[in-house]
Amino acid sequence: MADPSVALQVALFERLRAEVSCPVHDGAPMNTPKPYISIDREVSTNIRPIAGRKREQRLIYLSVWSDAHGQAEVKRINGEIVAALDERRLPLAEGRAVSVRVEGADAQRDADGVTYQGSVTIRVITTH
Repeated sequence: MADPSVALQVALFERLRAEVSCPVHDGAPMNTPKPYISIDREVSTNIRPIAGRKREQRLIYLSVWSDAHGQAEVKRINGEIVAALDERRLPLAEGRAVSVRVEGADAQRDADGVTYQGSVTIRVITTH
């Protein structure tokens, strides 16, 4: 069975697009209007037992970008991401997402002093 990484990204994108109140991008174009979510990075670790199906732990890093005053908008969108993904079944076209869990979320002012950034880390265990 094929590696489920692309299927996982498609499923995450579709879920977020359907359940979160701002646009979702995989590589946002320059000057994209805020707020938006960016799918930034995936790190995969082999956690396959000695025998059995291939299994990976995947950490997926999402960023939330806002130019609203203060952190409230970023925190609200972070909460929407958590509600959309944490401990919820996520069907994949290839492979299987055995577990989907939000590992952490934060909000902070960007170095420009105006923009606020949120980040959400999702841990997904996949098999194939």
